[in-house]
Amino acid sequence: MSEIAYVNGEFLPLEKAVVSVEDRGFQFADAVYEVVRTYGGQPFAIEEHIARLFRSLDAVHIDPQLNPAQLRTIIEEGIHRAGFDESLVYLQISRGPAPRHRGFPAEPKPTVVMTIRQLQTHPEWRETGIKIITAPDIRWGRCDVKSVGLLANSLAYQAAKEAGAHDAVFVTHDGVVTEATAANVFIVRHGVLVTPPKANALLPGVTRDKILHAATEAGIRTRETPITRADLHSADEVFLTSTTAEVVPVVSVDGKPVGTGKPGPIAARVYESFQRKYVSR
Repeated sequence: MSEIAYVNGEFLPLEKAVVSVEDRGFQFADAVYEVVRTYGGQPFAIEEHIARLFRSLDAVHIDPQLNPAQLRTIIEEGIHRAGFDESLVYLQISRGPAPRHRGFPAEPKPTVVMTIRQLQTHPEWRETGIKIITAPDIRWGRCDVKSVGLLANSLAYQAAKEAGAHDAVFVTHDGVVTEATAANVFIVRHGVLVTPPKANALLPGVTRDKILHAATEAGIRTRETPITRADLHSADEVFLTSTTAEVVPVVSVDGKPVGTGKPGPIAARVYESFQRKYVSR
């Protein structure tokens, strides 16, 4: 078992993987990415992740010069080569190397990079919950595109750590909640599970969609409607969802307890339903 990389057709040890200093992903954040995890050694929701990757590529006009089936084969081979019980796959596609200029190169040669590491999770968070803060949403206007331009996310995450919290949730200038730095946001209000609707302001999470289906199967009513910072502060429950973390209860927002200050029952029911429907087969 070893951490490995894939760069433009070649698998190699992670520490030997390099790309050009003139790659536009490095110079301009001119690249998009996806993150895939495994369950039982098999990539989860691989078709949905690849479809989202191609939507992002199309949005920024990058031709990967590979089709979805070829990318799936590369991902599956990388997982097999790494040999971990459970893997975390990071896949990034940039417009490729070119002399530094804002304009697109006339004949782009995209850079396809993948890394495979052992999956690290925090199951203890479902028992203890996490603390979050809110942060101004200063990101670009197409957060539905999974761009590598994540400086605002990094700054907000660091602010959360310095405040003694685990993560930050973005809030627009008019008080509307979009998403966390790497997760979608859900609240529970009077027994109803609520999450912001899909829009340019947030990433349409693959796990988000499956959580909504799992909640419905568990008999929990759901709504996709805008939520505000005030809703976060007054919610009965708050939790985050993502590919790697699955369902993470939030017990504190901006230093104020959520509900009882402990992980709530709806988050637990949703997680159990998600596991039954998608994982424990």
